[in-house]
Amino acid sequence: MRLRAILTCLVLVGAATAVAAPASAAPPPACGDTLTVDTALTADLTCVGDGLRLAPGVSLDLRGHTLAGPGTGTGVAVSSTGAATVRRGTLTGWGTAVATVDEPYGSTGPLTVRGVTFRGNELALDASGDSGTLLHAKPTTVRSSRFVDNGWGLAAAFGADVAVHGSTFTDNGNGVVADEGHVAVDCSRFARNGQALFLLTSTAEVTGSSFVDDDFGIVLQSDATATVSRSRFTGVGGGLLGGASGNRFEVADSAFVGNDTAVQVYGESGSVVRSTFRANTAAYRANAPSEDGFLLQDNRFRLNGDAIVLLEPDPATSIGGNDVRGSTGWGINAPGATDLGGNVAKNNGSTPQCVGVVCTTP
Repeated sequence: MRLRAILTCLVLVGAATAVAAPASAAPPPACGDTLTVDTALTADLTCVGDGLRLAPGVSLDLRGHTLAGPGTGTGVAVSSTGAATVRRGTLTGWGTAVATVDEPYGSTGPLTVRGVTFRGNELALDASGDSGTLLHAKPTTVRSSRFVDNGWGLAAAFGADVAVHGSTFTDNGNGVVADEGHVAVDCSRFARNGQALFLLTSTAEVTGSSFVDDDFGIVLQSDATATVSRSRFTGVGGGLLGGASGNRFEVADSAFVGNDTAVQVYGESGSVVRSTFRANTAAYRANAPSEDGFLLQDNRFRLNGDAIVLLEPDPATSIGGNDVRGSTGWGINAPGATDLGGNVAKNNGSTPQCVGVVCTTP
């Protein structure tokens, strides 16, 4: 499929325990084969062209072996129809390691990827549908898998619906990219990626996950929505970055520690509640007023550069119950904001401690 170019929990990673699928008869699969029955590799397989193609309803058990490519081509091509599983092994050196192939007839079936390491591919897993019709997207579940040193880890575009559980994305150019798709991530870890999660006209839920030393954590563009809960951002250049008023953030019960910018919005709507911000250069920064309203409530800010800063007067932003202490710059600088009361500020570098809302000093 063609994809247009676009920019905590304990992570359970490792080989998944599974019952081996029935193996195909000898001879073992060879590069370029179309597999018509559930198949298991019996040895590593290195290809100079495409790898293996799975007919509708067929699954592949790598059994701990490596399916290696020449730097181009597709490692495992999975039919869009029928249920399929790819599990227990390594895919490396492919243009696209796992991709869905459109079938004009038949019902779309689910794909499960379990216990697979994707390493050094241009694109590790493409779960995208057809770019013109948004059809043929195969519902995809990724469990206990690793995405390492790929150009793109996972692409979820054009009607894709992807769930990621207990997996890691490390040292990729882009971890997960969604364009007109949906992604749900839980108990997963993103580390040292260029962009961990990029959403373009897409939705995502992130729960119990961590973002560590990524250039950017979650980036929203063009009517995208991200719902984040019980997650942690540490040492990230930009934790949550918006780019337009049509986007929406919903953040709850999360922690932002030692980031350059923890949360930055450009007119987005949404909320940040019950979260902790510590030792960030900028904790919350609004570059433009919110068109549909933003809520900052019951958050704790400690030892940041600036804690809460609105660059323009914004009555659509409501601020209440925040405890802001020890910032080297602003505590709360929110001209024109709606004051919900209960804000506390102490020992912040700029005077007055709060602008736009009333703060008490304990």
